[in-house]
Amino acid sequence: MVRTRPIHVLVVDDSRLMRSVLKKTLERDPEIKVVGEAKNGEEAVKLVHELSPDVVIMDIVMPRMDGITAIKRIMAEKPTPILVFSSITQQGAKATIEALEAGALEVVAKPGGMPTVLNLGDLEKELVRKVRILATIGRAKLVTRLTLKRISKKKKTREELSAPVLAVLAASTGGPQTLMTVMSMVSGRIPAGYLIVQHMPPLFTKTFAERLNAISEIRIKEAEEGEEVLAGYGYVAPGGYHMVIRSRRGKLLLELDKGPKIHGVRPAADVTLKSVAEVFGEFTVATILTGMGCDGADGACLVKKHGGYVIAQDEETSIVWGMPRCVVDRGCADKVLPLYSIAYEINRVLVNKLRLRGGEVIKYV
Repeated sequence: MVRTRPIHVLVVDDSRLMRSVLKKTLERDPEIKVVGEAKNGEEAVKLVHELSPDVVIMDIVMPRMDGITAIKRIMAEKPTPILVFSSITQQGAKATIEALEAGALEVVAKPGGMPTVLNLGDLEKELVRKVRILATIGRAKLVTRLTLKRISKKKKTREELSAPVLAVLAASTGGPQTLMTVMSMVSGRIPAGYLIVQHMPPLFTKTFAERLNAISEIRIKEAEEGEEVLAGYGYVAPGGYHMVIRSRRGKLLLELDKGPKIHGVRPAADVTLKSVAEVFGEFTVATILTGMGCDGADGACLVKKHGGYVIAQDEETSIVWGMPRCVVDRGCADKVLPLYSIAYEINRVLVNKLRLRGGEVIKYV
């Protein structure tokens, strides 16, 4: 689709200075125009109805009406792509995950301190790139978006053993809510390990892992350097680090590193998947979910080359059909599935691979 006018953006922040900086930063791109500013969520909801912006950039902590409440109102009344611009603090991270659950699609970490706030130079490219991507998402896609069933899951206790089979899930734009949906339906009775790569800034991934843990039958945590990959556990790649798996002294251990960004991101799914393909080979299930770009395609194809199984999310249920489309276009997807079918396919294939490996399945399934 050829755009006939600039991308219209609504900036929502209680700081006049931050609103001004965001406006100047975004409008350095000739294809972006800030059409409105709001200092709280109440004004934001009103202006979304009046201005019909293509994208909203939303702060979280604001007077009168906070960002989370505003996001819920906007998504219920006039669904619009929302990018959260949130502080890099523990409180900010928790609020951001709530905002993503409420319907926001992307997050950019807000820098702290007055000298930094006066210049978003380091963030300009990221902000512009994400605004451009979100502007391509139609309201119809948001209206038909599948919502998360918030159900707390009871963990089963069992002897902790190394994971005999492994599932890797990768996502970007729209990924947090999608991963919550998938991981809430993954069976905790299958002795498999799970590696999760979501493009997200540092600190936010720890809070995201805690949220996933609350709704999943398996135990999910942010990955730590040198820890063993155990059956019944999921490990979220920390923001700012690539996550790989290595075989050391008979154990399967996670390694984290700050190597160069791949596809402009770190963690990158390709880095994780390539290491998994080498270590687990045919006993791998790779799942590529909604997200911009092509991260995960190279790794997924290598998994398939080693005899593993590859699942790609379909276009209809993907917020952005970028990452999974790259896998499909390269002919590496064994199955292309809608969101609510993905967890069941992961369960099915893991059980089959566990049987192939000679593992005990009956007592778990």
